[in-house]
Amino acid sequence: MRKTNILCLLGLTVALGQACQNGAPKEAEKAKTPAFTATPYWVSSSFVDRLAEDSLNYAGCAQIFFFGQDSMSYNDAHDGTVGAYTVIDDKTIEYNGNIIGMSEAVEVLRKTKVSDQEISVVNKANGSELRFKAVETSGYKIDGVSLLVGRYFAGTYTRSGNASTTVTLHADGTVKGFEDYQHFEVPFSGDVASFFDGHYIYFSSKGQEYPFSWTKSGDTLNLWTVKNLSGPDEMPSYEVVKLYDRLIKKK
Repeated sequence: MRKTNILCLLGLTVALGQACQNGAPKEAEKAKTPAFTATPYWVSSSFVDRLAEDSLNYAGCAQIFFFGQDSMSYNDAHDGTVGAYTVIDDKTIEYNGNIIGMSEAVEVLRKTKVSDQEISVVNKANGSELRFKAVETSGYKIDGVSLLVGRYFAGTYTRSGNASTTVTLHADGTVKGFEDYQHFEVPFSGDVASFFDGHYIYFSSKGQEYPFSWTKSGDTLNLWTVKNLSGPDEMPSYEVVKLYDRLIKKK
């Protein structure tokens, strides 16, 4: 789809042996793998905060994904990297890859004192820091950012144009009760340009996608029809035409 899928890391400790002529190998002391690596998805704190403020515009979306025994991936809106890490202590790991936007220096990920659900990424070269919050994805087969966006829109709504009809949007992107659509997807960050304090939302039916513009404030989701101004091989460029419907979330 339009969102960057992200791969990432868990933690690896190294067994070192030391043998003498007639003795068995002796295992060296190991550093304890930080507990935060057991949570697969971490999303930039600024993105999580922007969601709480009803704004996805330029939210600075980035994501870390821990996988395997000593590997992680890092994604922002434009690019991604995969690399290995080394355990320093029970709160810190050192990432041997490049975290975009923080130069090519080796990075250190450590648990902050702010919250058990927040970690920081520190550039060893200059001390700059990025913070990430944990995203619980149990039961969902989508990445942390996609799930956060899905949860942001999830709920059962009434339609201003047809109050007797309810529309349900689920966190996994499935739709019930809205025309013949079965799925919705919301591009974010650098995927499709935003406009007038809103973004695009794509509803799909039988493999065909239908774009709308949206604005959201609290429990009210406004959907606007758009006109495609781009050519067949060009990046989508839309012009807002008129308000299509206003969805109001049920309490």
